[in-house]
Amino acid sequence: MKAKKKSLFNEMIKDDKFKKKFEAQKNLFELEYQIAMAMESQGITQAELTKRLDIDKSVVSKDMSGGLKKAGMKKLKEIAEALNCQFVPMFIPKEDMKEFEHKVEDFLHLKRA
Repeated sequence: MKAKKKSLFNEMIKDDKFKKKFEAQKNLFELEYQIAMAMESQGITQAELTKRLDIDKSVVSKDMSGGLKKAGMKKLKEIAEALNCQFVPMFIPKEDMKEFEHKVEDFLHLKRA
C-alpha cells in the first residue's frame, strides 16, 4: 500500500511562523471572498461597484487583491452598503468559534440552495 502523500500546505502549516501568518491572512481572504460572493450573487461587476462607491476602478481592484488588509470600519461599511449588505463586526469567544463557523456555513449554504 502506498503511503499517503502530504500536501505542501499540510507540511508548511506545522511551522508556527507560517501558521501565524496564514491565520492572519485567512481572515483577509475570507472578507474578500465574502465581497466577491455578494457581488457574484447580485451580478455586480467591479466596474459597477466602483460606480456605486464613486471611486477609481484601481482602488476596487487593489482592495480585492489584498488591499483590504488595512481597511477601516468606515470603508467596509461603505462597501457593504454598496452591495446592499450589512457589515457585522463581532467578537466571538474562542471556545464558541467552531460552532459559530458551522452556523454561518449552514446559513450560507441555505441561501445558495
